[in-house]
Amino acid sequence: MRAGIIGCGAIGSFLAREIDRGNIAHMKLAALFDIDLNKAYKLAESLEHKPQIADSFEKFLKLPVDFVIEAASQQAVFQYAEKILKQQKPLLLMSAGALADDLLREKLFRVARENNTKIYIPSGAIAGLDGLKAMSNVRLHRARLTTRKPPSALGVKTEKPVVVFSGNAHEAAKRYPQNINVAVALGIAAHAIDTLQVEIIADPGVSRNIHTIEVEGEAGKLEITLENFPFPDNPKTSFLAALSALQVLKNIASNVVIGG
Repeated sequence: MRAGIIGCGAIGSFLAREIDRGNIAHMKLAALFDIDLNKAYKLAESLEHKPQIADSFEKFLKLPVDFVIEAASQQAVFQYAEKILKQQKPLLLMSAGALADDLLREKLFRVARENNTKIYIPSGAIAGLDGLKAMSNVRLHRARLTTRKPPSALGVKTEKPVVVFSGNAHEAAKRYPQNINVAVALGIAAHAIDTLQVEIIADPGVSRNIHTIEVEGEAGKLEITLENFPFPDNPKTSFLAALSALQVLKNIASNVVIGG
C-alpha cells in the first residue's frame, strides 16, 4: 500500500519515519505534501527511501497514492478531504475536530459511502473508544469528558483551578478549536456529538493534559482517566495521539485486529 502524507509537522514526520523504517507491514511512503514546502523537503531528506514531493495539493492528488494520512490542520480537512475521498482513497484524519461541523461531517461520511472508501479516525489522546462504541449499541444515559490542562496551554492565568468551558462538543469546537479533537472522536464513537458534555479546566496543579471519560448506559458504566505525556518533538501534541495513528495503520496492514 502506497501512503501519502499531508502535513509534515510532528505527527506527520513521526508516521513517515515509522513507515520508512518498515514498521508497518505492506506499506511504503510514496508522497509528501505540506503548504510549507521546506518542511516536506526537510522530512524527505531524513528518510532512507525518498518519497515524491508535491508542491501543490493538485499535484499530490495525481501521485501514485493508495492511502492518505492527514496530519495538517482542520482547515486541511475542509479543503482536501472531499477530493481525496472522491478519488476512492481511504483517509486517516488526525484533525478530527473539523468533524464538529455538521455539514462537513455529513458530507464526508456520505462521500465515503458513495465512493466505497473509508475514513479512519484515530482515538487520539484518549482511550476506551472500543468500549464506548460497543456501549452505544444500546441506550446511553450520560457521556462526559473532563479535560484538565496547564493554564498556559489554554491561554489563561490563574492560581487555582478554574472551569474555562462547560457545554457540549459543538460549543467546545467553536470556543477551543485546538483542543476539540478528543471530544469529537468521543462524540462520533458514542453517536452523541450533540449530547456529549465537555468541561475544560485550567489547573495550575497539573503539568500534563488529563482527560477523564465518564459514560453510563444500559450496558454498564465506563470511566477512564489518562495523563498524557507530551510528544518529544512537539510539547503541544500528545505522544498518545501519534501512537494511536500508528496503531490504526498497523491494524489496516494486519491480518489480526484486536478491538473494534
